[in-house]
Amino acid sequence: MFSSILSPRTLAAGLLLAVAGLSSSCQKETIEDLEPPRNICPEPFDCAMLVTVRDLTGLDGCGKVLVLADGTRLEPTGAVWTNFPSADGQRVLVGYRPVAGGSICMVGQLVEVTCIRPANSNN
Repeated sequence: MFSSILSPRTLAAGLLLAVAGLSSSCQKETIEDLEPPRNICPEPFDCAMLVTVRDLTGLDGCGKVLVLADGTRLEPTGAVWTNFPSADGQRVLVGYRPVAGGSICMVGQLVEVTCIRPANSNN
C-alpha cells in the first residue's frame, strides 16, 4: 500500500506541485514589494508641504519644478498643477503623490500635485 504512495511518479508530482506553489508565492511578494507608495501626504489632499517654485525652462525639456526645503526637486504634473498660476520663486503649500513614468527634464521625482495653495507670509 505505501509503495504506491511513495512511488517515483508520486514523489515527482508532489515535488512539482511544491515548486510551483513556491514560485507563484515568491512572484506575488516581489510584485507587492515593487509597488510605489500610494500617497506621500497623510491625507490625499493635504496641502502641508512647503515648497518653492523654480522655473527651469532654460534647461532642455524642463519647465517649472517644485523644490523642497532640503533641495529635493519634484517635477509636478496633473490638472491641479496645470491650472495653478505659478511664478518663479513663489512659495506654495502642496500635497502630492509620486507617479510612474519619466520626463525629458529628469531633474527630480515625477509627482502628481493633488492640492496647491499660496503660502502666506507666516509659513
